[in-house]
Amino acid sequence: MQPRVSASSSLDSQLRVGDAAPPRDLARLSATTALILALAAATALLGRRLWGEWSLLMAEERAVASTAVIGYRNIYPSVSRAERPEPWRRTEGASLLVWSGWKTGEGHRWFKLAAGDCDPATLGDPVGRDVVRAIDRPDVEADGGEVWGHMPEDAAVVGLATGRSARAYPRLVLCRVLLVNDVIDGQPRLVCHDPNAGADGKPDVAVFDARIDGRRVVLGSSGFTMNHRHVLYDRDTESLWVDRGEGLTAFSGPLKGKTLATTARLGTTAWDDWRSDHPDTTLLAGALPAQPPAATTAAVLRP
Repeated sequence: MQPRVSASSSLDSQLRVGDAAPPRDLARLSATTALILALAAATALLGRRLWGEWSLLMAEERAVASTAVIGYRNIYPSVSRAERPEPWRRTEGASLLVWSGWKTGEGHRWFKLAAGDCDPATLGDPVGRDVVRAIDRPDVEADGGEVWGHMPEDAAVVGLATGRSARAYPRLVLCRVLLVNDVIDGQPRLVCHDPNAGADGKPDVAVFDARIDGRRVVLGSSGFTMNHRHVLYDRDTESLWVDRGEGLTAFSGPLKGKTLATTARLGTTAWDDWRSDHPDTTLLAGALPAQPPAATTAAVLRP
């Protein structure tokens, strides 16, 4: 009589037999695992290499963009080979004369201040008026302009937004011209970069309402400083101006005591960020050629 074998005993026996894989299958499994691990290691190595090459390429592109010649138009100093006389400031009667440069046919020229207009000891050595050439006629582009197309995304700009329009001033341009006599929304505005104004961490670019009694005032660089602040002069009266915090104040000349109100003090942002926040912005691309003298007389502008 054959002994009985229960179903559960038979199943356990089959499971135990099935658990033992043949040596050929184990070898195949080991080879497959090794291949997968090798492929994963190779992929990781290739990925790191590709990432390194891509990062290097991006760094090279940024370096090229940051050093590219953008081509701002008519931005250059008015180089003078004249040596200032000694002394470059002197007193004549009740007047203080400060050297303002050399002009062919005239020789040395001088700003004439009244006694008491300033402390002569606070004046910095002059380089001559308009050696740093202010922009009197801005060359402005909208989207698609030649300069616009060469601007790197991370180029530093100073942006002015009025609520009606927006304009970006490249810092590279402001550092070379210091002054932009602009008109925004029909209103004359002076954009002024004073390198020494940012020493205390405050913005070094100020915007002033460039009107006196409804008449536009156009200013240039005097070529000297007072108490380390940039001194400006207006082209009509040769009055001298300095930013004293509350506005741009004339301290000498026919407009002495007048003040151009400060409308904004501006920080720096990246061109791509400014353009994203102000899609309708315009861009200062350089300076237009000067007009004939008869066309540069002061004009009365609407309030």
